[in-house]
Amino acid sequence: MTSYLKFFLTPFYLFLMAISLIIDGWIGLLIAFLVVISIVIGELSFGDDISTPHYRFPFLLDFSLFINVPLFLILLYLYLDKVSNAFEWYYLLYIPILGLLMALSLINIGHELVHRTSKKFDCEVGNWALATAWNPAFAIEHVYGHHKNIGIVEEDPVTATYGENPISFAFSAFFKEHTHAWGIETRQLKRRKQNILSFHNRILNGYLRTFIVFGLIGYFFSWQAMVIYISLGIVANYIFQLTNFIEHYGLVRMKGKPVQYHHSWNSNNRMTSYLTYNLTRHSDHHVHAQKEFWELNPCNNKGVVLPSGYLTYILLFTFFPFYAKSQMEPRLKNWHQNYASDDEKSLTTHYLNFSN
Repeated sequence: MTSYLKFFLTPFYLFLMAISLIIDGWIGLLIAFLVVISIVIGELSFGDDISTPHYRFPFLLDFSLFINVPLFLILLYLYLDKVSNAFEWYYLLYIPILGLLMALSLINIGHELVHRTSKKFDCEVGNWALATAWNPAFAIEHVYGHHKNIGIVEEDPVTATYGENPISFAFSAFFKEHTHAWGIETRQLKRRKQNILSFHNRILNGYLRTFIVFGLIGYFFSWQAMVIYISLGIVANYIFQLTNFIEHYGLVRMKGKPVQYHHSWNSNNRMTSYLTYNLTRHSDHHVHAQKEFWELNPCNNKGVVLPSGYLTYILLFTFFPFYAKSQMEPRLKNWHQNYASDDEKSLTTHYLNFSN
């Protein structure tokens, strides 16, 4: 039973944060603080999970995935309603944790669902989730761009080079995803002989969804709530772009060569894996993109594995970038020596200068 319950961790945190806002005051703030502390402790202390259980009831796993979207929308309503009706300065303290939860329950869930290209309902929910986090282009660029161009720095906006500034990467990658998505969708529409400025254009449909969400928030809530919503979106997209940054940091691939396990940094950290629905089993995700999240292999002996979870590295690259870079250098050297192909080694010979 615990193999199912572990994927209800993000919905559980959404529920706790809703309770926090309902109770309000210092007790509510304490609950929010305990949520943050439990995530940090779990990331640092709970170790790895490399299990691959056989699930007899996959619909329960799907339920654990889909429930995130309505739960976050309820949480967002409670938060913006508080801000609109009786703004208190301490409501600002909720922005980082709710931004993290927006990344987990909208962008990450959207990521999982838009991969299910043969399931119309799943894709529709995923597109609305991404649009609510104002990143509708992700559904196009990620599935039809990133998975094709992973590791090819010149063509993939979310493959980070060694030494790249994480903050500038996050902002540039967000906008590059949109421009790349436009290119992908434009070429697709031209092949189909369909008008770019029509409802056949999936990016325009995504922008329309985002516009509807902004319109609803502007109509029902105050201008302060709108500023808060924009702040949540910035935090959420920053967190997810930093996730992209970490997932492929310093790794390269030659154009035309197949995607392999060593082209993504993997992590089997228990807390991060449960929160992200095995997004951290990223090596297998890129080799077998159509797998459901519960089918992904931990790649403990195949991929290149990080010693901790993605959340730890997001914090390190944000606040201690030079230390984070130094921690990655011996791993990049090991990647060069033991995983990279001869062609890939020709692009990363400078990794040999790193200390072990």
